Amino acid sequence: MSLRPELPALQPTLGLAMLGLAAGPAALAQGDATSLALPELDVSTQAPSPYRRDAQPVVRLPTTVAETPQSITVIPREIIQERAASSIREALRNVTGISLSAGEGGFSGDALTLRGFSARGDFFIDGVRDLGQYSRDPFFMESIEVLKGPSSVAFGRGSTGGIINQTSRLPRAGNSGELNLSAYTPGGFRATSDVNLHAGNVAARVQMMGSHINAAGRDHVYQSRWGVAPSVTWGLGGPTQATLSWLHQEEENVPDLGIPFINGRPAPVRRSTFYGLNNQDRETTKTDVVTLRLSHQINDAVTVRNLTRYGAWSRNLNATAPRINAITTTGAAFNAFTTPLDQILVRREPQVRRGYDSLLLNQTEVAARFRTGFVEHNLLAGVEIARESSEATRFSFPAAANGRPAASLLDPNFYASGPITYGIGSDVKTVANTFAAYAVNQMKFGEMFELMLGGRWDRFDATYNNRSTTVAAQRQFSRLDEAFSWRAAAIFKPIPSVRTYFSYGTSFNPSAESLTLAANNAALPPEENVSYELGASWEVMSGLRLSGALFRIEKTNARTSDPAGNLTTLDGTARVDGFEIQAAGRITPNWNVLAGFTHLRSEITRSRVAAEVGKQFLNAAPNTASLWTTYDLPHGFQIGGGLSFVDYRYGNNTNTVRVPSYVRYDAALAWAPTEGPLRGLRMQVNALNLANATTYDTVYAAHTIPGTGRTFVFTLGARF
Repeated sequence: MSLRPELPALQPTLGLAMLGLAAGPAALAQGDATSLALPELDVSTQAPSPYRRDAQPVVRLPTTVAETPQSITVIPREIIQERAASSIREALRNVTGISLSAGEGGFSGDALTLRGFSARGDFFIDGVRDLGQYSRDPFFMESIEVLKGPSSVAFGRGSTGGIINQTSRLPRAGNSGELNLSAYTPGGFRATSDVNLHAGNVAARVQMMGSHINAAGRDHVYQSRWGVAPSVTWGLGGPTQATLSWLHQEEENVPDLGIPFINGRPAPVRRSTFYGLNNQDRETTKTDVVTLRLSHQINDAVTVRNLTRYGAWSRNLNATAPRINAITTTGAAFNAFTTPLDQILVRREPQVRRGYDSLLLNQTEVAARFRTGFVEHNLLAGVEIARESSEATRFSFPAAANGRPAASLLDPNFYASGPITYGIGSDVKTVANTFAAYAVNQMKFGEMFELMLGGRWDRFDATYNNRSTTVAAQRQFSRLDEAFSWRAAAIFKPIPSVRTYFSYGTSFNPSAESLTLAANNAALPPEENVSYELGASWEVMSGLRLSGALFRIEKTNARTSDPAGNLTTLDGTARVDGFEIQAAGRITPNWNVLAGFTHLRSEITRSRVAAEVGKQFLNAAPNTASLWTTYDLPHGFQIGGGLSFVDYRYGNNTNTVRVPSYVRYDAALAWAPTEGPLRGLRMQVNALNLANATTYDTVYAAHTIPGTGRTFVFTLGARF
């Protein structure tokens, strides 16, 4: 017996019929919730584990998660909620092979490395690049997909170590609502809601979020933000659909640049020590992403999609970067080995900048299924046109005062006052135009063999303009790159429960990848990367899937400069060898698990800087592990727990700065009554960093940012 839900009749009381009169088409990209037919469920079998998204389509590819010959980790909405993750950084603790990094070098917001390579510019929302420098909140997300390994064939420039794709919650059939209220120790609150209304072939959905959370164990540091994400779909359930959506998020934070290094190690100070200033350290951001999706199913085999997006991201940052002062409180020169800690002064280095990024993009894709002889084809082909811009203004301070009063290493004065006069140090604008065409074909030769072939051609034209200088030679640079990326993968399925593959792929990193250029790199062609991956998955038992991969990523012409930093060439080489394993699904009907382990061996094999040769990559942890598991008890109770292990990491490529490894434990207890007057409620308690371990979330060449201490989260949720 199978059950297939039917669309309800028009309900005028919902007031949604008028939405069909509004102008403005929008549509579905591959994988949108409104484009997916609900699966037939056999009531004699258990529902699939919420931790597995095997059938979820992979954006920009013609395959599902389970069919893609590539390592993919999907963090579903259920895990985000169970872990009380209030940021994408928290959610990504479930993914191995990732190391968080500090937003430095002129950048702020979320940053990380993936399989050893920087992925700061490799965040996407529904397959479109998310340019903003801000703290991403998962309140509007259905899941987070992490595709590992070079992915330029699908996503264009960058993606050397992989990409992070945020999938949106969009309108669907049915009426539903959800509200969650959370309280935090040592202080803070968070409220989220998700309401979906449906009438006839029109549906509307809106998510809202308000959050103010103090960083446990970090004095004076907090994050405060709010957001809203409305969307409406016309033609729901029909061959032609349109979806219009808007993501708006604002934040106002006290930015945290952590503690300095002494003798290449984190300064031995209390975790709570904060070197910022009450009257200066602030960060504000504003994000707006408007998306228009159109989808038309010509027949059962061919679908045409079009997506148009406008994005705007603004930011203002005034932060204090702690640096060890050369002169101590006694006037003597600092010595890392002999100077007493209470005599060490910290220079409060100002990091003050503002910026504005924008994106205007249009994608057109055709998805087609057809047969040639005995070969089945699943083809995705598309064209992309985009214009990106980035404006960044950095401010300078008087050299004598450095814009901030010095601080004691052990007891900095948060309420100290200092000069705030400053001038413009640099004011630059970069504009990049992209045209790309791509195609990926999955070919099936019977039940055991498959072949995937894909290619993408990019034309990336960038112009950099320094508006703060009158020197003609330093004012403007431009760079035009044309690159072809490709991927080939062979898949062999010896038995239905086992799937193996070998994949080869390429990617490229142009000089203007992050929308910046300079005199020493404007003439350089892109860096090129190749990847080899041998992987397999095994349905080890009903509901539980094991997967693993051996891989190598090699940058064959890495940028490298002479020791003085005056000349940059493509004479370097670097590579990462590694393996990973992952388990996802149900061990028993009541026991769900998502676990993984990744080992990386990174090495700079050639460089013009002799001290880098043979050294490990900066911020590339040799070993990372994660676990999250829950068990459903009788009467609606659920217990859960997990860990995150991050090995030691270096803050530079010469390996002179290092942070230690750590293990963080988390736990959860929830009760969702299934009967009685409390049915529909969920009460949940989370303990984050249960053992109050000293962790280092991010690392940079001159400082490291400690992770938060033990935090309890109390949540009351309601579904209706």
